[in-house]
Amino acid sequence: MSPKELSIDGARQNNLKNISLRLPHNKVIAVTGVSGSGKSSLAFDTIFAEGQWRFIESLSTYARLFLEKLDRPDVDAILNIRPAIALEQKNPVRGSRSTVGTLTELYELFRLLYSKIATPYCPECGKEIRRWDPGQVVSELADHHGGEKALLIFESGASLEELRKQGFQRLWIDGEIKEIDEIRSQNAECRSKKHTPHASGLTPRTSFQVILDRLVIRNEPRLSDSIEMAWIEGRGRIKVLIVKSRESGVRSQRPATTPSESPHTSHLAPHVVLSFSSENACEECGIELPLPSPLMFSFNHPVGACPECKGFGNVLSYDEDLIIPDKGLSLTQGAVDPWNKPAYRWWKRQLLAKAKGSGLDVRKPYSEFSPEERELLFKGGRDFYGIDDFFEDLEGRRYKLHVRVFLSRYRRGVTCPACGGKRLKKEVLAYKVGGLDIAELCRMSVSATGRFFRDADLSPFRRDVSKELLRQIMMKLRFLEKVGLDYLTLDRYGKTLSGGEYQRINISNQLSSLLTGTLYVLDEPTVGLHARDTDRIAGIMSELSGLGNTIIVVEHDRGIIERADWIVELGPGGGHRGGEVVFSGPKNDFLKSDTLTGRYIRGIEKVALPPGRRGDGEKLTVYGAAGNNLKSLDFTVPLNRLVAVTGVSGSGKSSLVVETLYRAVSKKFRTVTERPLFYDRLEGDGFLSTLRNLQG
Repeated sequence: MSPKELSIDGARQNNLKNISLRLPHNKVIAVTGVSGSGKSSLAFDTIFAEGQWRFIESLSTYARLFLEKLDRPDVDAILNIRPAIALEQKNPVRGSRSTVGTLTELYELFRLLYSKIATPYCPECGKEIRRWDPGQVVSELADHHGGEKALLIFESGASLEELRKQGFQRLWIDGEIKEIDEIRSQNAECRSKKHTPHASGLTPRTSFQVILDRLVIRNEPRLSDSIEMAWIEGRGRIKVLIVKSRESGVRSQRPATTPSESPHTSHLAPHVVLSFSSENACEECGIELPLPSPLMFSFNHPVGACPECKGFGNVLSYDEDLIIPDKGLSLTQGAVDPWNKPAYRWWKRQLLAKAKGSGLDVRKPYSEFSPEERELLFKGGRDFYGIDDFFEDLEGRRYKLHVRVFLSRYRRGVTCPACGGKRLKKEVLAYKVGGLDIAELCRMSVSATGRFFRDADLSPFRRDVSKELLRQIMMKLRFLEKVGLDYLTLDRYGKTLSGGEYQRINISNQLSSLLTGTLYVLDEPTVGLHARDTDRIAGIMSELSGLGNTIIVVEHDRGIIERADWIVELGPGGGHRGGEVVFSGPKNDFLKSDTLTGRYIRGIEKVALPPGRRGDGEKLTVYGAAGNNLKSLDFTVPLNRLVAVTGVSGSGKSSLVVETLYRAVSKKFRTVTERPLFYDRLEGDGFLSTLRNLQG
């Protein structure tokens, strides 16, 4: 036995009949055969289970407490087995927290990226927020306002006497320069006349705008020294008044004097006020944003999650279509569905008894109600309780399981009004890269996200800071495109992925991890794939094996079998007639063999076409389907026939058949509560009226 081979002796798991195999490492090995022949028993219940069991046994006792331990397979010996990873054809995600972004770990990289290089914008005015330091202020002034006259101002809460003792002489008050000594003397004069400063035209102040220096902006020590001092005195906040035209001696030429003016009052020519602050806040709106951190961009943590929807992106709301499913019925006929239940008929009786006095016609179909009448029915009147009162009463008894189950029948998820479905707080969404917040970035498809990062207008400094992050992001996006998932958006719920899509995401993750010396066990990765995507998967498996990994794939697809290096066929039948090795060897020998699968591949055996087609001319048609990527198409299905809808991955098959047509028909028969995607109308559903009886 060579160490380059995986040796299996005496495997008896499930229906396997004491089989023995030698499989080469670093190759793609296809395990095929009829259904029930023992393919999964060999690949998953024997080979993967043994590899996983040995890996878990190598860990510490404490670490093993957190891992699910598999039972050892019924086998005599397995030698030279590697650490095993199983990629099964099923989607285990059931919650609404997981998205394509989190499953691929791209969202984790996005959180790091935004915490490092994102630019904050004010949530109210949309103005860019910038945190300054003295050095940046000096550079800004020298680069853009060199040679101009300026006043350096900081705000202080000290008294006039304290400011004077510190050596400051002038204040900036209501657009004017005023001497501190002058203001002190005016205040003293007011007190001697028993007047308040306010009564004498002087506004009392709790803080003052202090002029630290008047200068011409030049790149010299005086500018940096003055800004440094103003920055310290103003606790990280200063203003710079840039004078835009000549003035004579800065002093006003007006002959002044009024009670509120003096010879010491100066008026500046037209000027521009520049504000600089070390705080992460908008100068105009006063809104302060939290400093960015990776945790802040997580919708799975209270720090970043929208407080309204708790990071889910939607909230549950009582739906009128579920409460009143048949709007052609009147209130007397039972239009309000929950009030038809025996336990809640009192609510219907009190409505019918009192509604007439409030002007509500209980015999008129609900579809003919005016907006005012509908509001009255839901809100209730002076003499009767409405639908909202009914649900409010039940909400008080939510501690009972049957009440929660009952209420769930009439609620449906709607987009969160606070965050617009973005899952994050508005302060978090204020941070943007390339003009997009992190939620908008995740709403893009994989291919569009790749183009965005290739073309993003980032400064050389930001690109250098995020160089490694951008490399990893682009690598993961390329691998997702390789496995044919370029159409997926990164905010798509993980639970909505098909088993094949979920498995291909796992394959992409394994590609990006660049592992070697690993045993991969795949379960029919091409199920549901177009031929174009099947060839991609075959190429990826060859790439994984080329890195030094062993790939065992349970597969029926002809393309995968022909691209494999080694073929194992089990059979000859299914169940108790299976469990034996019909063939095990290189692909070229397999294609010459007389096995059942080999005969089908060579065309000796074929699937016969039926001599005729069923159907009686009845059709079901949906018009104007425009949900997701559908472009207002009309779709006709001949009834009583087997109809196949095909196309490449992401072409809109599931959007059309499942999320539009199926939900539209199910809504008519009230078998599901999910709202169908947008469509204009449905015709031919009358031919399906017999299904109503089948539903009971």
